[in-house]
Amino acid sequence: MKKHIIGTLLLGGWCLMMLTLLQSCDKQEVFSYESEHALFFERWKQVSLSERYRLDTVNYSFSHYVGVEDIEHQFKINLIGNLLEEDAEYEVIVVDSLTTATEDQYTIKNPVFRKGRSSDSLSVVVHKTPALKDKSVHLTLRLVENENFGLGYMGYTDVRIRFNDMPTQPTWWTKEVELAFLGPYSYEKLETIVAANEGFTTFEGLSLTEKRKIALNTKEYISEHGITEKNGDPMEIPVY
Repeated sequence: MKKHIIGTLLLGGWCLMMLTLLQSCDKQEVFSYESEHALFFERWKQVSLSERYRLDTVNYSFSHYVGVEDIEHQFKINLIGNLLEEDAEYEVIVVDSLTTATEDQYTIKNPVFRKGRSSDSLSVVVHKTPALKDKSVHLTLRLVENENFGLGYMGYTDVRIRFNDMPTQPTWWTKEVELAFLGPYSYEKLETIVAANEGFTTFEGLSLTEKRKIALNTKEYISEHGITEKNGDPMEIPVY
């Protein structure tokens, strides 16, 4: 009986030790920080039960932003540890081996994590240059440790921007937008929409009433100025 109890205790102790080791391994796979404060980039945003999109990788085409020379994007950064009592600088580097953008094509704004916040953002500005007419480039940035911050979750240290100025159809110009509001895409029509609607950049987030108003403004502008497609065909807006 004694032997049975001792054996049971030894087995229980061994199981507990293994469980602790496994938990420790899991933690090492997830966490990589040892300092008081650590940072990591937000990677995903859940928009529904079945749909999510990436936050650490973004794409821009200056052709979708008529007349715009600079586009600013903000990557969300989260803090692990107590909230800061003072603003603190963190360090971000350009990963040369994963970057084709040249230095004149981007600006990294002051990387400071502000006090009293559990999350902040890294602002990156990409600049329109003639070279982007012919090719798409990418910029990869990486969080690295400094005297203020360690690194948070492993695999959450990099962010990427791909950008160009090649005429491509915006992702918001869907089949529904084509059939109900704007008709088939052309770059000339996009330029006309921007000219007819001051401050316009996208259909995303707009109500049906706002979309209809933009389409009607464009239709009126086309009629007033006699605008056609590049090949001389009528520029058609299907909304009434």
